[in-house]
Amino acid sequence: MATSGTAAWTLNRDQVIKGALRKLGVLPSGGSPTANQTSDAAEALNGLVKSLHGKGMPLWKITSTTFTVTDGTASYTVGPSQTINVATPLRVLQAFYTPEDGNNTPMNVYNRYDFSDLPNTAEGTPVNLYYQPLRITGVVKLWPTPTDSTTQITIHYEAPFEDMNSASDDFDFPSYWITALIYNLAWLLAPEFGLPVQERTALAQEAKYWTDEALSIGAEEGSLFLQPNREM
Repeated sequence: MATSGTAAWTLNRDQVIKGALRKLGVLPSGGSPTANQTSDAAEALNGLVKSLHGKGMPLWKITSTTFTVTDGTASYTVGPSQTINVATPLRVLQAFYTPEDGNNTPMNVYNRYDFSDLPNTAEGTPVNLYYQPLRITGVVKLWPTPTDSTTQITIHYEAPFEDMNSASDDFDFPSYWITALIYNLAWLLAPEFGLPVQERTALAQEAKYWTDEALSIGAEEGSLFLQPNREM
């Protein structure tokens, strides 16, 4: 027999909600939830998606953006409809600057303490960067303060998972996360449907199993090289 030749299977928001409610025994096979059940589950689902930021961001949520500096401006607001118009980053991992007609040069991405320890007044080509995430937006700070409006800064950052706003929204996750999302949502909703503690505990174990399986796929692979320190 021939294979399908496709690998694009996924489920949308309401399909995952139905799957979770079936795991709870709330829906029979082929059944549909009430409007209130869907609304409550969608609310819980968005909370679940946001909580997964705490698991560490996978490779497929690392992206980049480039912006041009402004002469005399050291701080740039980042977020939807802001100076740097992207989804508000969770964390900046790497950055480099590119002068006009120049080469990419790595920048130092500092933490708050080290960046605050830099001299207050300095101008030139930015070589240090600090990113401060705020409640809705974030701020990229450069040091020293740029003295041109042509240098470009590129940041590689962790982007947040997208919200699930509509019934037909697809998830901002690879398809191998679908089962984990179903089981986690079922576990999250279990108290609202009066599932006994023993069954909730079993459901939590299944949710953890599928979450660990999904997390194991999204990690970066690389080599570690060790050698003796011959200078000692």
